[in-house]
Amino acid sequence: MPHKILTIAGSDSLAGGGIQADLATFANYEYFGLSVITAIVTITPTDFKIYPVDLKIIEAQLKSALALDDIVAVKVGLLPTPEIITLVTSYLSQINVPIVVDPVMVFKETDQVNVKNIADTLKTQLLPLATIVTPNLNEAQILANQRIESVNDMKHAAAAIAHYGCKNIVVKGGSKIPGNQAIDILFDRKEFYIYQQDKIHTSELYHNGAGCTLSASLAANLGHSFNVAHALKDAKDFVWQGIQNGVTLNSKFSDGNVWQGARRKNYETKI
Repeated sequence: MPHKILTIAGSDSLAGGGIQADLATFANYEYFGLSVITAIVTITPTDFKIYPVDLKIIEAQLKSALALDDIVAVKVGLLPTPEIITLVTSYLSQINVPIVVDPVMVFKETDQVNVKNIADTLKTQLLPLATIVTPNLNEAQILANQRIESVNDMKHAAAAIAHYGCKNIVVKGGSKIPGNQAIDILFDRKEFYIYQQDKIHTSELYHNGAGCTLSASLAANLGHSFNVAHALKDAKDFVWQGIQNGVTLNSKFSDGNVWQGARRKNYETKI
C-alpha cells in the first residue's frame, strides 16, 4: 500500500505548477497524494488571476487531510495571503513530518500578490517549521533583503534566510546565473553545497512548474527518508528531465510546462 503525502498549494488551470504538478510528481514517486487547495489560479496568454480560497474552506480541507494516518511529508506552495499562512502554520505546527516550503511570492504575470506582507509572515511563522525552503532568485532576494547576481550572493542569501529557523535552504539560481551551468545552492546551516547541471537550450522553454515540481520531488524523497543532499540531487534530475521533455501549450504561449512523467517514460524506453 502506498504511503500518503500532502500538498498545500494553489490550483493551476493549465497544470504547469500548483497541486496538479505536485500530485503528478507524487504519483511518479509511488505515493498517494492528498491536497489542500489555497487558491484557484487561472492563466491565459493575456491574463493571470489568483483567487484565494475562503479561510473556512481551507481549514475544513486541513482538518480532513490531516486526520488521516501515514502522511510521510508535506509540501507547501502558494499561500496568497498572510491570513492563509497563519492558518496553515497553526496546523503544520501540530505534526512531525518533513515539511518542504516553496515560498511562492513572485509571478512574472501579475503584481496581484502583496509580496512584503507575505514575506514578513512567512519569515516569522512558516519558515521556522521548514525542513527545506526552496526560494528562486527573486524570492531569495526578498527573504534575504539583498541583490543576487553571483554564486557568492546566493550563499550569502541562504545564510541570511537560515536566521529565520529553517533547517535547510535551497536557493535556485537555475539558468539566471551567468555561464553554461544551471546552479543551485544548498545550505544546511553548516556547509554549502553547489549543484550544477547543463543549461537546457531550446527554442521553447518548458519550465512552467519547475519550482513546484522540485519542491514536490524533495518532499517525496524526504518521505523515503533520503538525506537532504541526496534528495536534492534526485529532485534536480527529475526536474531536468521534465524540462528536457516538456509540454507545449499552444502557439500563443511563449513557454511550455514541465512534464512530470518524463523520467518514467525515459526509463521505460531504455528497458
